[in-house]
Amino acid sequence: MADVFTDLQTETEALAELAERHGYGPGPDLTAHFARLTSTARLVRLSAENPEAFGVTPQISYGSLDEAILVWLIEQRKANSLLAAAEPGLELPWSDGPLRPSVLAAAALTELFAAGQDIADALGVRPRRDDSVGHVAYYGVRTRDRVYRRYQQTPPAEPFRFELRAPSGTQWDFGPADAADRVTGPAEDFCLLVTGRRFAEDLALTFRGSHTAEWLELLER
Repeated sequence: MADVFTDLQTETEALAELAERHGYGPGPDLTAHFARLTSTARLVRLSAENPEAFGVTPQISYGSLDEAILVWLIEQRKANSLLAAAEPGLELPWSDGPLRPSVLAAAALTELFAAGQDIADALGVRPRRDDSVGHVAYYGVRTRDRVYRRYQQTPPAEPFRFELRAPSGTQWDFGPADAADRVTGPAEDFCLLVTGRRFAEDLALTFRGSHTAEWLELLER
């Protein structure tokens, strides 16, 4: 798995290429997906470039797919460069609390993954996936407790064990080996689950333990 900043840039270009290859002519309107990505990229830019001004960005709309892709690419490439150049130990503002640049890059990759899946689904194609999904999986593991807070519930004190298989076949393990609660299966499926793009019943994931069952129920509400 390449470093997160390299993967963020690679996945940026791959998503633009996917939309340009399949998105023109009759078919679904993809501009709203890129408007959402542009808003996120601008938030990342603010976080890295002007943290004091960090906050909600205005809603964006585009008149054409060309405009949508071009403006998003400009914003995303700038955000990617700022994150890669930031001091590694900096704490940058983000919606869930301050994050180091590498973790914020993983959050940005998670947004790309989710929007890329939405775009691919709209076009009826399968997106190319490689081991860059490891950063998305890491962010999904790191933010396990977010869904509990969303529903004003207390997260379990004990960490889960996540045993995830990369597209290359590499095994990625997160959490203590003796954890009572664990999630196992393909890393891509795990990423589809935690980004809300697929339900567990449609994925090759297995869950063990009462807390993972509770977590899954909250995720799928």
